Amino acid sequence: MLTAAFALLVAVIPMRPIAPVDGPVVQRFVAPACQRCSGHRGVTITSTPGEPIRAVLPGVITFVGEVAGNTYLVQQIAPGVRVTYGWLGLTEGHSQGDMVAQGQALGLAGERTYLGVRVGSHYVEPLRALGLGWARLRGPGRVVVGLAGSAR
Repeated sequence: MLTAAFALLVAVIPMRPIAPVDGPVVQRFVAPACQRCSGHRGVTITSTPGEPIRAVLPGVITFVGEVAGNTYLVQQIAPGVRVTYGWLGLTEGHSQGDMVAQGQALGLAGERTYLGVRVGSHYVEPLRALGLGWARLRGPGRVVVGLAGSAR
C-alpha cells in the first residue's frame, strides 16, 4: 500500500521540492502500527527562531490553526497529497483556501519545526517522499535538511 502511495506522490509532484527550513533532523519519522496508534508521523527539524518556514511546493492551504496548543498549517500540493508544517510562530496571515507559491513564507519557526506528508490517509516518511535529506548525512547519522542540493 505504501509503495503505491510513494508511486502516486512521485507521479504528481510537479517540480523539485525545497526544504522548509535549514537544520538537522532531531526526531525521525516513526510509522504508527495503526491509524490511531502512537508514532511520530513526520520529522522534527531544529530551526532558528524567527526563520521563515517556506512552502516546499506550490499548493492550497487547507488548514491553519492550533492543535494541542501548537500552530499547524496544512497545504495540499497535489490531489490527495498534503504537507503539514508544525510549531509555527506567526502564520504570515494565511488562511484556508489561500494559494501559496513554492518558497513562500508560511510562518516563522521556533526552535524546532515539524514536517509531515500524507498521501491519501497514509502518513509517509516526508524526507523520502519529498526527496529531501535522505542521502545527506553529516557526522554520525545526522541528517541535515536544506543545506545542500536535493538528493532526488
